[in-house]
Amino acid sequence: MSKVSCGAAVANDERVMLVVREILREVAKACGFSHGEALAPRQDGHCLVQTGASWQRDLGAELFYTYSSDLIFPPNVGVPGRCWKLRQTQMHSDVTVLPPTVFLRAEMALKAGLRGCVAIPIQAKGSSDLIIMLYLTPKPITGQEIIFKALEVTREVLARSGEGSMTIPQAALDTGGSPGLNSIAQSRSWLKCEIAVGKPVASRTAADVDDAVKFTRKLDFFKHMPESTREELCRHMTIVSQPPGAVLDRSTEAQGNQPWRVVFLGRLAVISSDVLGPYPVWFFEPGQTFARSYLNLFVGKVGLRTHIEALTAVRYLELNIPPHLAPEFKVWTRPLWYEELAQYFHVSINEAAEALGICPSAIKRVCRRHGLSRWPHRRIISIERSIGTLESKLEADEGDPVVSAGLRTEVMELVRNKILSRCNLSGSDGGAFPDLFDDEDRIGPPRKRCTLNHQ
Repeated sequence: MSKVSCGAAVANDERVMLVVREILREVAKACGFSHGEALAPRQDGHCLVQTGASWQRDLGAELFYTYSSDLIFPPNVGVPGRCWKLRQTQMHSDVTVLPPTVFLRAEMALKAGLRGCVAIPIQAKGSSDLIIMLYLTPKPITGQEIIFKALEVTREVLARSGEGSMTIPQAALDTGGSPGLNSIAQSRSWLKCEIAVGKPVASRTAADVDDAVKFTRKLDFFKHMPESTREELCRHMTIVSQPPGAVLDRSTEAQGNQPWRVVFLGRLAVISSDVLGPYPVWFFEPGQTFARSYLNLFVGKVGLRTHIEALTAVRYLELNIPPHLAPEFKVWTRPLWYEELAQYFHVSINEAAEALGICPSAIKRVCRRHGLSRWPHRRIISIERSIGTLESKLEADEGDPVVSAGLRTEVMELVRNKILSRCNLSGSDGGAFPDLFDDEDRIGPPRKRCTLNHQ
């Protein structure tokens, strides 16, 4: 398999890459992995890309690697992005049941016959750069032993190679947060807001509300709200402090009228749980908004248990939206994440708008904020229909290995196109499916200033 031109600086260091390839090979053979790949930060440091080092045991793993080699992983995105962000090992029992927000290539792994997942970071001493070693197994992982074995073999290869400049980092989760946003919480406007919001609601004066409003202008959550609404929310919002380990919301709780919260000190995470125990799948940094509704993005096909937990001591602003503002509030602030849109790409834009509780015009304005010029449900439906046709042929031609290999290749390419359709449609012109789009799918230029918020 040819080396991928990925832009990762580490890929140019042949001495390091020789060791990385040996680690992939030895760990995969010792632990029974079907697939191994090494990712590293792109030269601009914004995301992880493939280094070109990989190891595959069978055709399914080879197709998985070939058709996902050009995907990128920003911090927090997918298992590689979380391993990079946390600087810690990651493990999942069965990635095929996870939503794309947790494992981006879940459907591709299913088609390739890959299940369990292990990710291990390797760090160059004296450097903050990491190489992420990602492995996939042909069967679900049922215990912790496999990750200990993978770590042991990795250390043995590093010691045997004499590559003393590389090590497995033992650093705990970085809880420093975002310096820029922490500095906002230390600003004079925040100190005035803290004093104002710290008073009982009935005791707050017009000057107190004004101090709170001035601070909220620094926060994206309030960015597109009318001034009167901002003032009403600031008059009633409160400051809440929580210790490390505090659980704020659970996916098993009833929806109801849940409060919205804006972090200004500390860090929280969405924690998911499976047979291997709990693991973080998303992080909220200072300045970001979180709410119970976000957990719906992480439950997956089998209803994984998820909750929002404080990783450090945290302080946040808590807002309860009055009933008379609820309809307008949805239009101002939702969907806050691209992923909230993506989970509805398989239905029409009108159905998505109804599910999100906003009108089609509003959802089109959200799409423009994300750089989407077309709603992709027709493309995704066409891809799924093509996958179904090919898989039917695959079952019929199971006895011919040459035909089967060709059909599996076509299926994997379609799954890749489906992933790309969900991930990033910015600048898309319909690609290979220009005839699938009608006026409903075309977002078109904005007719007026967008009034929706994205964080």
